[in-house]
Amino acid sequence: MTEIIEWKPQNYFNSFSNNKGLCYHSQFKQIMDWMNGKTSYLPPPQECNLDAYAECNLRCQFCAGQRYLRNHRQEVGEMRKLPTEYCLRLVDFLDKWGKVSICLSGGGEPSLHEGMPLIINRAKDRGIESSFVTNMVKISDELANSLMNCRWVAMSVDSADRETYKIVKGADKFDDVTYNIQRLCWLRDRTKSKVDLAFKMLVLEENYTTIFKACKLAKELGVGTFHIRPCDYERDDIIGHKKQKFDMDLITEQFMQCHEIENDRFKVFTVIYKFNSEFHNKQDFKRCLATPLLIPILTDGNAFLCVDKKLQAKYKIGQAFPNPEEVLNWWGSDRHRELIKSVVPIRDCADSRCTFQTYHKIIENAVNVDNFYLKFP
Repeated sequence: MTEIIEWKPQNYFNSFSNNKGLCYHSQFKQIMDWMNGKTSYLPPPQECNLDAYAECNLRCQFCAGQRYLRNHRQEVGEMRKLPTEYCLRLVDFLDKWGKVSICLSGGGEPSLHEGMPLIINRAKDRGIESSFVTNMVKISDELANSLMNCRWVAMSVDSADRETYKIVKGADKFDDVTYNIQRLCWLRDRTKSKVDLAFKMLVLEENYTTIFKACKLAKELGVGTFHIRPCDYERDDIIGHKKQKFDMDLITEQFMQCHEIENDRFKVFTVIYKFNSEFHNKQDFKRCLATPLLIPILTDGNAFLCVDKKLQAKYKIGQAFPNPEEVLNWWGSDRHRELIKSVVPIRDCADSRCTFQTYHKIIENAVNVDNFYLKFP
């Protein structure tokens, strides 16, 4: 089988690169000094991942949040939506804490939260970057305008046509989604916004024969990026989780076709490095070390160790509601440190991909051990 090229050489420096973690080398050193007890100071994270609303207007069969969105709703509790006023104060806190960026994403569909335009615009006013992850089913004019202030918008489409969309998304909304994508592309061009609009697709048994078709659709719609990766479908909290089977030669062929239609305005990222050659999960790191790069805050106001362990009580690190500054009472605490140390990846993370997989390996091999000989440029 031909080796899969994840991106063209001219696009090597991209947000999805497995070497992106090298940019955080100095922060990793601070994290390790804290982990090893050399200092009590843990620097602020780079990002706050905010789940502001635990409801969704789709029923994606592969959704990592289906456990608490549909099957075990009691896990979230009574407060399924963070008040807009609180989210605005959180943005102000992130600004003062260290210009921490904010990603408005999972736990539900953020476009259903009426306060999103105000939250995004507040972030811009405070000089902190924001991003948005959405299924693009419901995009008001007010929200569309505010999205032009984001650094990037990830649009989860996962399909190339209406019939496939209904199968994998559980609703007949394909036409609404493609129309809304066109609206955002038109608005981006009219306002000369620098926002990166990314068409996102997960590889599934139901859609993998239409990868190239989806890529061509993305280009026709006018997005700047087509991003495709394997689905994390082996998590044990997904109903019907399983190891999927693919024709890898066909996938490789389509990935190559996607890269062939790239140009200066349309980039393709076929990202696979967190999975093995058959697109199954892999864990090839020994310790969980990079989680302090990000703080996930959920609709119940609780914060968790990492985005891959949301709403798992064992990994709750503290409360951030009703006062965002409560974070300072436990961020970098002894309990926070010991919780990280307690994670055994081969045991605790074996059922899912790890978002920071390569970052952990960078710390192991470029911070804890200087395999790069950093004093010699």
